Amino acid sequence: MASNSRLAIAIHTAGMLAVMKDCGHLSSDKIAESVSTNSVVIRRIIGLLVKHNLVEVQMGTGGGSRLTRAPNEITLAEIYLALEEGALFQVPMLEEAHCCNLGITVRPVIAEVLQEAESEMIKKLQKITLADVMQKVKNRLIESGVFKEKT
Repeated sequence: MASNSRLAIAIHTAGMLAVMKDCGHLSSDKIAESVSTNSVVIRRIIGLLVKHNLVEVQMGTGGGSRLTRAPNEITLAEIYLALEEGALFQVPMLEEAHCCNLGITVRPVIAEVLQEAESEMIKKLQKITLADVMQKVKNRLIESGVFKEKT
């Protein structure tokens, strides 16, 4: 079963834009290096974030991307919805002529249950900001000794 890492990559990308905000625009190549993926993947994700007004891009030499709002004003739900993935869970329906009545009946019930689960996930993501995630990252870097907090 395939898993989808686009949300994780999109949060990582937005997080880098948040952390590097004072360095000007950040290139997709630099983000791709941190994420360990191809810059085309990053550009596609940035394109979706631009479409949803979470990121802006400056083209040309010295160009790159930056967030349109502060990290504490961007929720993970906004990032998730910007990816335009459609329903998280796909439940194929069976034809009325299918040989098993249970099969015909169970699929719509499963679809409802999974839709409710996705709705709850989105509600949870609406309560978590990009700044919350980046604060946790910073705390872990401090705990590991990689990053020293300024006193």
